[in-house]
Order: sequence, then structure tokens, then C-alpha cells
Amino acid sequence: MSKYMKNSYRYGTIATIIAMLVMLGIPAVICTYFGIWPDINSVFKVAGSLLALYVPIAVSEQLSLIPITGTTAYLNSITGNVMNIKFPCYLSALETAEAQPGTELADVMGMIAITISGMVTMVVIALGVLLLVPLEPLLTSDTVNTATSYILPALYGSMGISAFIGRSAGSYSVPRKPLVAVINLILVFAFIMLVGPIKNTGIAMIIMLVFSIVLSLILYKTNIIKMHKTEK
Repeated sequence: MSKYMKNSYRYGTIATIIAMLVMLGIPAVICTYFGIWPDINSVFKVAGSLLALYVPIAVSEQLSLIPITGTTAYLNSITGNVMNIKFPCYLSALETAEAQPGTELADVMGMIAITISGMVTMVVIALGVLLLVPLEPLLTSDTVNTATSYILPALYGSMGISAFIGRSAGSYSVPRKPLVAVINLILVFAFIMLVGPIKNTGIAMIIMLVFSIVLSLILYKTNIIKMHKTEK
């Protein structure tokens, strides 16, 4: 392992611990100083539904993204906005640099992209706070409200299209790789049409993650999907 990778793991671990201490430590200190610790039953009563929704989502994101993003996962977890900002920036950087996930080049380029993305986000937020009042008529207009409702569908659509056209897997070429995404899509639509809307997205993501791995293994073992070493 190179010096860069070792330092990334070391400093990433230290930064994550510091971030957790800050995020959890400040509320703990305030609650202890003022003697306002909430009752545990009240916490679960209020946050139970939220935890049931977001804990599976967080677990599924970590299980699916860490093998792809490598050491940049440390920065992702600290700064947030992973799926809608950081991860698309990471994929764009890898595509531009023609780097394969899991390589040191991918880690370096991805770290640069995510760091700059975080800086840009802070600048945009600062400008948004400063210009909030002058731009209020524009931001509250019907045109902007309509446009913002399509941001997430457009974002996830652009991210998802790579699953249907991508045919690379590390240093291998997989011509029938999109077959897995197509089968997953058919299965999800069939569930929605026959059973009903998916209520717990996090649990659904974990189930589909496991299903995708098993499906990929079955298709590989049956020679439906074949892998070819990429020549460089």
C-alpha cells in the first residue's frame, strides 16, 4: 500500500472520530450542563419512524458506496450530500480521468473532486444566505418551484443511466453488465404494480443490493455474463 493510501486511511479515521465527537459531544455537553437529557422512551417515540427510514438507507449507502468510492468515503460521510452531490462528482472525475474504481488513481482523483465539491457547496450556501432576501421573489416564483420538483428525478436518472450503458468492471469489460440493471428495474416495477408503493426505501435498497449481488453471481456462473480482461 502506498504512502498516500496509508495516510488517507489514517487521517480519514482520525477525522471521522473528531467529526463524531463534535456532532455528538456538543449536544451531550449541553444536555449535561443544563440537565435536560431527554427520556429515552420519548426519543424513540418521536424519532422511531425516522430511524426506521433513515438507518436502513444509511446502511445500504455505506455497503454499496464504500467498495466504489474507497478512501473518499471518509470525506463523504463527514460532509454529507453523498448521493445528490458527492457521488456524481466522484463518478464524473473517474470518467474524465479514465480511472477504475478501487485503484489509487481513482482515490486521488475522487478525493480532489469531492474536496472541491465541498468547497463549492460552502460558497454556494454562503451566497445563498447573503442573497436570500434579494432573490426571494425569484426563489418563490411558480417557475422555480416547478423546476425544483424535477431536480432529484433528473439527478437520479442521470446517475442511473450509467448502470444501463456501463460495461466496465474494474480492469474487465462486461458486455452484458446492463442486464443486471434491467432485471432489477423490471422487478421493482413489477413489485410496485402488483403489490404497491415501496414504503421503506432503505430496506428496499438493502434487499435489492443483496439481490443484485446474487443475480450477478448466478448470471456469471451460468456464463450469461462474461468478463474479458481489458487490454491497455
